[in-house]
Amino acid sequence: MQRLHPAAKIGAAFVYIAAVVSFNRRSLGQMMPFLLYPAVAGVLAEIPCALTLRRLAPALPFWFFAGLSNILFEKDTAFVLGGFSVSYGLIAFFSLTLRALLCVEAVVLLVATTPVYAIMGQIRRFGMPAFLVSLCEMTYRYITVPAGEARALLTAYQLRLGSSRGVDVKHAGSFIGSLFLRSVARAEHISNAMKLRGYDGAIRYAQKRTITAADMLFFLAIAFSSVLFRMVNVPLALGNLWYSLFT
Repeated sequence: MQRLHPAAKIGAAFVYIAAVVSFNRRSLGQMMPFLLYPAVAGVLAEIPCALTLRRLAPALPFWFFAGLSNILFEKDTAFVLGGFSVSYGLIAFFSLTLRALLCVEAVVLLVATTPVYAIMGQIRRFGMPAFLVSLCEMTYRYITVPAGEARALLTAYQLRLGSSRGVDVKHAGSFIGSLFLRSVARAEHISNAMKLRGYDGAIRYAQKRTITAADMLFFLAIAFSSVLFRMVNVPLALGNLWYSLFT
């Protein structure tokens, strides 16, 4: 996984995620075959499940409340299982959960097996504007800078109040404004320092590689299987086959 060409992995992740998000909100069983890619690739790349769960945590509130709204507003019964009525809203909730898990897993596999500079260099070769590529790269590198400024501001705020509590609501506006101004000033210093060192937006340390047969085979395998699983209801087809053979 680590030796594959970045273009093959980016293209495979794009096709895979596009196929996953194209399902409607009530599709659940048809998405089950998509678990094969993260399961097999995660084992081959030796990515622990705990890493995936940590990356999934920031997205947890969004899909949880979106899925919860489906449970509250779609109460029509889809089927009865063991005396328990399963509503369409519950199916939509689990469908959204599965889609979020699959998409995050695909991105984690891409980032964990490919250096960020290789990803940035490859998407620039795909034709993405240099400004957007530089913006993504700088955000990845310096996302901790505003966090450091926020800690410094919070410490100064608490020292002036003589208390360890958080920011009061009436001071939140000025606190956020000060954080924004300090972050902009810090960004200007970083930008000037990079320009003085000859930075012009080009990623020269991302070496161009030749796509091999293994890279093409990986991309075609993921793309073909994603399209197949999207167009064909594989669990239903297997169930019908099982029913026809043993009944």
